[in-house]
Amino acid sequence: MDMLRDKFVKRVLFLIALAVFVWLLWALRSIFLYMVVSSVLVLMASPAVNFLERLHFGRFRIPNVVNVLLVMALMIALVAGVLALIVPLVSTQAENLSLFDAAKAKENALLIYHNIINALMQYGVIQSPPELTTDYIRNMDFSFISRFLDTVVSSLGSLFTMLFAVVFFMFFFLKERHRASSFILSIVPDNFEKNVSDMMEKTRQLLSRYILGLVAQQTTIFVFTLILLLGFGIQNPIIIAFFVALLNIIPYLGPLMGGTLLVSLSMLSNLSMPMNELVPTTLWILAGFIGIQLFDNFVTQPVVFSTSVKAHPLEIFTVTLAGGILFGIVGMIVAVPSYTILRIIAKEFFWDSKLVRAFTRNI
Repeated sequence: MDMLRDKFVKRVLFLIALAVFVWLLWALRSIFLYMVVSSVLVLMASPAVNFLERLHFGRFRIPNVVNVLLVMALMIALVAGVLALIVPLVSTQAENLSLFDAAKAKENALLIYHNIINALMQYGVIQSPPELTTDYIRNMDFSFISRFLDTVVSSLGSLFTMLFAVVFFMFFFLKERHRASSFILSIVPDNFEKNVSDMMEKTRQLLSRYILGLVAQQTTIFVFTLILLLGFGIQNPIIIAFFVALLNIIPYLGPLMGGTLLVSLSMLSNLSMPMNELVPTTLWILAGFIGIQLFDNFVTQPVVFSTSVKAHPLEIFTVTLAGGILFGIVGMIVAVPSYTILRIIAKEFFWDSKLVRAFTRNI
């Protein structure tokens, strides 16, 4: 009887400890996000650090700490250059926001609507104007554009906090990257050491290819978006294209956010333009952005996913959707890498299962 009671108490304590652990994971999810971002940057920076480690001048080799600091200094310089580009963008858009008149925009939208309706009636396409649409435009609050941009600007503060935390984690992750693998192998049982070693190597290879493919994908979007903005003479095209490409990292939802940002900033940079020119220009920019996204969805993404994580697009969509439902935007971003790691673990330790072989045969 006492033994049963002791087992029951142990199980209850275990469930309580598990619940507390899960709660801590959820409460500290921002910290784990910083660690995930740092780990991704470590995968990108490791080849450069390894290259510096192989350099030697006679018997002299550059210390590991110096190599890490040199690579991080280069990456920080690149980030600082991007942040330097944000300053003119923020100041320019702040000036444009001061010129934005929501009431005037509503009047111009109604004028354009009536011109379109009159043209359609003139050519016999419709017989009478739909009053419901007119009422909808009258009731529309165009100030959402300024509120959206205010939200983007206000989030810059949390961005600086994230940058500081990521730099801190990244330094120690890079500095101790070899010891981490050795430590993991030292604590696993001897009969599992080879499986764990193979698992870590495959994880490193697949995630490295995935990150490189992701960088190539976002670079393609950046270049095409930059060409589009330059073609229409939009102000600060480099930084706008950069943010559009950066938002595209978020699967499925990112292109919608990037398109909203692109259209909003394009309109604000051309507020001095007559409305009958502003709207067609904005529509052409939107059409160009849709074309870029179609190219990305049907050409770039299949290449990235098929050659990096070796997963079917349906798997990627399902996993990304599940990550978004469970953990929001953060879950959508880390869904594919997490799924890749789980597939590698399953292949190494549960290869006897037919289901596991079906999902991991390409790895």
